[in-house]
Amino acid sequence: MTAGHCMCSGSGKLLENRIRVTIGEHDLKIKNSKEIDKKVIKIHFHPKYQCGKFIDDIALLELENDIYWTKSIGPACLPKNYDNDNDLTNRSATLAGWGWLNEKYSEGRRPDILQKVQVNVFDNDKCRDWYSSQGKNVKILNTQLCAGHESGGKDACWADSGGPLMISESDNSVTVVGVVSTGIGCGRPKLPGIYTRITEYIPWILNVINN
Repeated sequence: MTAGHCMCSGSGKLLENRIRVTIGEHDLKIKNSKEIDKKVIKIHFHPKYQCGKFIDDIALLELENDIYWTKSIGPACLPKNYDNDNDLTNRSATLAGWGWLNEKYSEGRRPDILQKVQVNVFDNDKCRDWYSSQGKNVKILNTQLCAGHESGGKDACWADSGGPLMISESDNSVTVVGVVSTGIGCGRPKLPGIYTRITEYIPWILNVINN
């Protein structure tokens, strides 16, 4: 699962033979036997997604063959119990990625080691109010969710797109509730990141998987 815009180049969609998935990656500088490379045989874009846009910003990658779980490779589950916005509001979530560590390229860098950060999920109405208070006219749809910190400082950044926003469950499983989609800058106060809300796409996801 990834963001639709990650599978685009400008206004055009990427070809499957241009993409490779590495599973179990942690340190980009070190190649070891724990990592598994897979070819992508089909990109499943959401039928309403358009390259260059951030609405219905989700895609599924169909791999050449199955993935087998190991001590270092395991699944992040699809949501089952979050049926509305209030179920996620104020929950703490984990964001992971290899994106830039600073909004300003000159002051930041891209890490070699996978990064993670804790953020809070906010009610969409609060998020809309915050964006408006900062003079930003941004539509936040019900198919999206916001996560970050009111004071900023912890957020997704450039090249984190498509990464997972995850919640730890009481049974120690991990659920993906969002995919990094868009936002303004990185870690700015009252401008939390905007994610594709996975619960809105469960029927489509299951239909792709079952077919």
